[in-house]
Amino acid sequence: MNKHLTNKLLALLLLFCLAACSNDEETPWEEPPAETGRLTRVIAEASFEREELAAMVVDFVAGQGISLPMDFVTLLMCDVDVTAIEYSTTGVDGNPITASGVIAMPQGTTSYDHLVSIQHGTLNMEEAPSKQLFYYEMLPVIRGHVIVMADYIGYGSSQTPDRQHPYLHNQLTGTACADMIEAAREYLQQKSLAETSDAIELMGYSQGGQASMATLLELERRGLAGSVRAVYAGGGPYDLESILQTFLSYQDTPLPYACTGYAPYLIRGMVYGEQLSVSDENLYAPEVIENGLNEMFSTRPLSEWHEALGSYITQVVHPDFFAAPAFNGNADVVAVIEALRKNSLINSSLPSQVPVYLYHSPQDDFVPYSNAVNAHNLWSSSTLTDLSMSGHVLGGIEFMLRYMGLWALVGPMLGMG
Repeated sequence: MNKHLTNKLLALLLLFCLAACSNDEETPWEEPPAETGRLTRVIAEASFEREELAAMVVDFVAGQGISLPMDFVTLLMCDVDVTAIEYSTTGVDGNPITASGVIAMPQGTTSYDHLVSIQHGTLNMEEAPSKQLFYYEMLPVIRGHVIVMADYIGYGSSQTPDRQHPYLHNQLTGTACADMIEAAREYLQQKSLAETSDAIELMGYSQGGQASMATLLELERRGLAGSVRAVYAGGGPYDLESILQTFLSYQDTPLPYACTGYAPYLIRGMVYGEQLSVSDENLYAPEVIENGLNEMFSTRPLSEWHEALGSYITQVVHPDFFAAPAFNGNADVVAVIEALRKNSLINSSLPSQVPVYLYHSPQDDFVPYSNAVNAHNLWSSSTLTDLSMSGHVLGGIEFMLRYMGLWALVGPMLGMG
């Protein structure tokens, strides 16, 4: 991008964001919801100056090969207050556990007419939002939103010694996020912020897209779907069996991206979430067991799994995964497949009154585009927008810009839109 175009683009973004970063007080809502007793403790309260946020943004986009001037990005930001909290939710065994998450708002906020619950993408457990305090996916806060973000079970205060997380488990994900919303409301009430409406928006990309849909279903189960004014889900894995089949389709060739660790992460998520009694020897390739790599799953961050496991899926999962439909009679593999089907959101009906805005890049190299197409065909309240930028990560940047209302300005200037 040439310098003239960059400066023009950032000037437009500056005007747009500065205009959107105000929070006018409104008449308090007459019937606030009763406290639920979810909030248990405030972990930390912190403030981030716009310069700090700008540095985070510049560092992140630099990692995607995009260079932005720090001074201009700084002008786009707002000073932000962030709070990490602990709250009570339900664990995989049905018993109460302590989980954690974060709340963010522009400094000076005195009232709000909606909450935006942002469900984050897949992270290492060391990168839990409550540990970072400000995670870049919370950036819509600069548009004046009050942001709520759960860590997910297995992250932050609910991290287990064996590093278990019910990855992409429908009900456990939705429950943790819905409980975080309730806990956030309690915190905001304690801080004397006036709530003028109980409206909620759900938003997330990748795992966050799946988690947003799972949260919608949980809110519906609680009779609260009427408070959800919209869901914005991008690049989400809604058909878990198809995700696994995508991995398995590279039986004779290396995966086109170095992320084979997602296969055991998905398997472990189903095993932990459904509390399955299975054996690693029946789920992972002999090479994994012989080299003790399965021990890494409970001791090392997810990001380290990919390199250790290599690029060939046949050296990661058990050979019986490739023998559908009977899977050579391997009962443990069958149990995992059934768990994937049970937790696939395309097998769920949605509340018809809630608009669902799906976004997905047809060139997504992580989550097959078919996930969005099939979901859109099944969910009558949904619309599907194709993202212009190729690849999963860049698609996520476009998704966030679209949610923040900036893509109409940015897309055409980049020859997209």
